[in-house]
Amino acid sequence: MQERDLIRFSGAEAERLIRLYEAVEREILEQINQALLRGNQTQYLKNMIENVNAILEDLRAGSRTWCERAIPRTYIAGAKSADAQLKAVGVKSTVAGFGTIHQQAAQVLAEAAYKRFDEVALTIGRRADDIYRTLALENVRGSVIGYKTWEQVARNFRNELAEQGVTGFKDTADRQWNMRTYAEMVARTTTMECQLEGTKNRFLEHGYDLVVVSSHYNPCDKCKPWEGKVLSLTGKTEGYPTLEEAKAAKLFHPNCRHTFSLYVDLDKEIKILEAELA
Repeated sequence: MQERDLIRFSGAEAERLIRLYEAVEREILEQINQALLRGNQTQYLKNMIENVNAILEDLRAGSRTWCERAIPRTYIAGAKSADAQLKAVGVKSTVAGFGTIHQQAAQVLAEAAYKRFDEVALTIGRRADDIYRTLALENVRGSVIGYKTWEQVARNFRNELAEQGVTGFKDTADRQWNMRTYAEMVARTTTMECQLEGTKNRFLEHGYDLVVVSSHYNPCDKCKPWEGKVLSLTGKTEGYPTLEEAKAAKLFHPNCRHTFSLYVDLDKEIKILEAELA
C-alpha cells in the first residue's frame, strides 16, 4: 500500500467516527434546545436528561466498536505497507501473518483511544446534568419567589450556549474543544499512530531499524526539520536520531500527515553483497 493510499485509508476510518460524533452533537443540542423552550415543565426536563444519557450510552457503544474494528484494520494496513516495502528491496518474507506482538500492540492502542473518547462522553454527561439541575432549581425558585420568568432564564441559557456550546470542554492542556473537533483530532491521530506502529513493528521483525521521514508541500515548523531525515526505530543504530526523539520534538503531532518508510543503506548493502561474492 502506497503512502498516499495509507493516508486515504486512515482518513476514511477516521471519517466514520467523526460522522458519529457530529450526529450525536446535533442530537444533544436538539434535546437541550427543546428543554429551553419547554423546560419549565419538570417532567420535560427529566425526559431531556434521560434522552441525553441514552444518546451518550449509544455514543460509548459506537466508540468502542470503532476502536475494536478501525484500529486493528489500520495497524494491519501499516504492517502490509512494510511488507510491500521489504519486498521491493528484495527481502524475502520470513514472518507471515500477524502474531501476538501485533495483536497486543493493536489492543493497547484501541484501549487508549477508547479511554479518550469515554472521557468526552463523561464530560458532556456532567455538563448536561449541570444544565438539568440549574433549570430545575430555577423552576422551583421562580415558582416560589417569582425571581425570574422562565423566558428570561431560557434566554440567558441560550446566550451562554451560543457562546460556549453545550458540548464544549477543555482538555488537560487547557485547550478548548467541542465533540466534533476533538473526535476528529483523536481519530486522525490514532489511525496514523496505528499505521506507523504496524509499519515499525513489521520492520523490526525483519531486523530493519532505519526509516526515512516523508516530505510534503508546505510542512509545519515542527515537522519541517525532520523531513527526509533517517531515524533509528530503536536507538540501536548509532549516528541517527531516534524515532522517540523525533516524536518528542513534535513530529507526528496530532493531525500530522507525515509517515516514514524503509531506509536501506546502499553502501552497506553493497559491501555485504561483495563479501558474499568474494
